[in-house]
Amino acid sequence: MKRFAALILSLVMVLSLAACGGSGNDSNPGSSNPGSSSSDPGSSGSSDGAGKANDIVLWTLAKDLEQFAERYEAETGNHVEVVVFDSADFKTKIMQTLGGKSKDVDVFVGEPQMLPDFFEAGFSADLSALDNEVKTRLVDYTYEAGCDEDGVLRAISYQACPGSVIYRLDLAEEVFGTSDPDEIAKHFSSFDEIRATAKTLKEHGYSIFGDTGSLRWFSISSNPWVKDGQIIVDQDRLDYFDCAVDLYQNNYVAFAKEWSAPWYASMAGPLPQLADSDDVWSMDKDALMSEGEAGGDNITQVFSYVMPSWGALIVRDNAEGNKGNFGICSGVCGFFGGGTFLTVNEYSEHKEAAQQFIEFCTLNDDTAQWWLEASNGDVVNNKAVLDANSDYQNPSFGNQNTYAFYLKEMESIDYSLITGYDDAIKDAFGNAIMSVQKGEQTKEAALKEFYTTVMAQYPELSVPADAPVQP
Repeated sequence: MKRFAALILSLVMVLSLAACGGSGNDSNPGSSNPGSSSSDPGSSGSSDGAGKANDIVLWTLAKDLEQFAERYEAETGNHVEVVVFDSADFKTKIMQTLGGKSKDVDVFVGEPQMLPDFFEAGFSADLSALDNEVKTRLVDYTYEAGCDEDGVLRAISYQACPGSVIYRLDLAEEVFGTSDPDEIAKHFSSFDEIRATAKTLKEHGYSIFGDTGSLRWFSISSNPWVKDGQIIVDQDRLDYFDCAVDLYQNNYVAFAKEWSAPWYASMAGPLPQLADSDDVWSMDKDALMSEGEAGGDNITQVFSYVMPSWGALIVRDNAEGNKGNFGICSGVCGFFGGGTFLTVNEYSEHKEAAQQFIEFCTLNDDTAQWWLEASNGDVVNNKAVLDANSDYQNPSFGNQNTYAFYLKEMESIDYSLITGYDDAIKDAFGNAIMSVQKGEQTKEAALKEFYTTVMAQYPELSVPADAPVQP
């Protein structure tokens, strides 16, 4: 069974949220950010014009699509009733509703990790009529993510979510003598380089990341997690393991866990150096910023963040006085995270109208250009539009040509490395790393437990003879 992981180990609630976007003034762009709110079902859209042949109902996680629906109605006269669901309830709602072959929804969305279950259940209609356009005009990995295990196109995204390292320009100049993205990328090109970079930053009083969870985005390695029925822990993954432990035990990170108040505060400037035992979830962002600005011996600044492109919008919108003082560069490997894919309900009585709306959102160049501008930073899925904006100098990122960067970065995403086991395996691997970081287990014992945990969940998998340890 083919599944589509978003390459996340810890904090899995982050990936349960829909993909990015939103206005440039919103500190939580789109619904990729767990801080964003969503409407109660039925609170979005209206039933005006209901009953017309081309009117449809859309169920979504992403409030972005309210704006798409408004534009679509203005241009076509066709009404789209948008119902925005809370992310925690969305998949269950879809499975229950469409499991009963409901015709009440015409278009619904899915994140990459949800799509395989929707496809297998038979909920997503065949969109093969659009196959050639999607394959040639949109970003390659999103085409693969929208196909079922037989290669039939069933979902299309209006955005792409390639990853990057987001770093402080001023700290880069101070510590490394340059803030050029190509030069800074060298400091994140391997796990050994990351460890050396972290050590250098620590010597200057800075932290390389908020916490070691940033490394999880680079866990794809050069091999899939499962190959020929065997669990693959190669040298790249062992290097990732060792790097995470090293950063933790040497206090090379700020222990500002993602989505916590210290993490957001770190984007705006100095903050107190924390310990992993601190309750970061009860802390106040403003108080932390005030303490950081006061200075002292126990102060640090976070140098970088590793996130998909929607994460760059989060950094931008929480940077405050640091806005414009960030750049983006590549890291150990290409990756992606999240994305909002639209699919037609197999049981809809308005399939043609539903497909037309999806075409408008995903394959219309004017729509893509409009959304690129309206979202103030979302990375659209349309390659031609991204290329047309490749000279755009982003003031939030040191006037860097961010669209050109992301367009090139997407070329390094190898979707063949994604397997249906990824989420669970990476969670187990992350738990193994955490146990060693905290001194609870040796590396050997942690790896043995990792294999045992995975095989208990997936009895069909085995451990290769050349594995680093045997369970």
